[in-house]
Amino acid sequence: MDYKLIAMPIVGAAIGYSTNWIAIKMLFRPYTEKKIFGFKVPFTPGLIPKERERVAKSIGEVFEEYLLTDRVIIDELLKDTTKSHILEFVNNRIYNDAGSINIEHIIQSDDNKKVINKLEEVISNKIVDLINEDTIKEKIQEVISDQIIQGFVNIKVRDIITDSVLEGNYIKFINNDRIENIITDYLLEILREDNKINNVLDKNIIESLKSTILYNVDVLMQELDVFNNENLKEKAIGLIDTTIKGKVGALGAMFVNAESIYESIAIKSKEKLQEPEVKENINSFINVKIDNFIDKPFSEILANETRENLVHFLAKYFINNLKGLNINSLIDINNKDISTIFNSISGKNFEEEIRKIVRNNFEELINNDKVINNINYLVSAFVYKIICCDIKINEVDKKHIDAFILSKYDYFINKQITELIKEVKLSKIIEKQINSFDIKMLEDIIISIAKKELNAITMLGGLLGFIISLLAAILY
Repeated sequence: MDYKLIAMPIVGAAIGYSTNWIAIKMLFRPYTEKKIFGFKVPFTPGLIPKERERVAKSIGEVFEEYLLTDRVIIDELLKDTTKSHILEFVNNRIYNDAGSINIEHIIQSDDNKKVINKLEEVISNKIVDLINEDTIKEKIQEVISDQIIQGFVNIKVRDIITDSVLEGNYIKFINNDRIENIITDYLLEILREDNKINNVLDKNIIESLKSTILYNVDVLMQELDVFNNENLKEKAIGLIDTTIKGKVGALGAMFVNAESIYESIAIKSKEKLQEPEVKENINSFINVKIDNFIDKPFSEILANETRENLVHFLAKYFINNLKGLNINSLIDINNKDISTIFNSISGKNFEEEIRKIVRNNFEELINNDKVINNINYLVSAFVYKIICCDIKINEVDKKHIDAFILSKYDYFINKQITELIKEVKLSKIIEKQINSFDIKMLEDIIISIAKKELNAITMLGGLLGFIISLLAAILY
């Protein structure tokens, strides 16, 4: 028996198997370059680690150009089954168990709640910014002012206070000792010792008093017939007769008529008093006396006790007269509104004052923390109402919504997905991902994918080695 026929095929098979096994291993190993005595060992690192970037780029390009082309992706996304899955997914997100649309159900995750809170904050800030814009600010100020003004115009005094209440409060006010003390103190201040009449009265009033006094003096001089007064006439005649007797004696007095002399003096005096020059002198004299009088301090005109008595008398007199007044008929405000009374008392325009107050305080009002907090609360409540409300959907509406969703999906896939794929660049993603793998991990992935094929190649190497060695043994 020739042992070569048996040994050579077995050795050939072992060589073929081992060479293929080593060749497959050298595709990946060693993972890094090896050196001996500073010289690079051939075939290190392995083929795939050495050419990993080129291989990754080639794989990415193959996937993009031949496997996952734009058309392949679009066709897959537009398949009826894909659309059904999309529609089912969306419906599960927007409809609750009752079949209604509830936004709270859609955005129930914590991340979405953060978005809602941010949305509320943005809306609140925008409202505040909008309010502070000049045109909006003017409109709001106008509305606020109009509402305040209209409110006061609609309020009549009789709506807030009755005649009896007003009368009762007025009497209480007048009977208050403080009122009498105030009037007393006021009068004492006016009639204090060092004060003068010309300091108390206005110049126009003083001149008017002078004119009145002078006019009445002139009237009195014209109307009052002093010289025809019997009592005065009798005394004057007696005085004249006594004077004559004292000068010329009783005998001489018999030849002089005292009554005739009196009549002559009376006639001449009347005529003299009507002369303009005399009238002017009299008026000048009276003016001087009046000026002297009003320029005197009250201490020279009235004694202290007299002044105090006068003041207390006048204070009580004013109070007693005020008590007798009918306050309702006096002020006549029952049928008047608040704005009209304000105009009457202040002399200002109520509407203009309200608009001025609103305008001057608007910035402080709007930027007040309380107002901003209320705006935030209202926005939050508004958003919450929208989110929490159930929107009832019937079958017809649901079909319209489904059709709308699918139409938007079709539009996005047909119009936008191509641009999106170009932006995404699948080849670059695949290349980057492969390059990110550890060599050992890449080896495991490829071997796991082609394990049967690689084992077949190894076994084929052994088979070919066996056949070639057997043929060589037979031929030689």
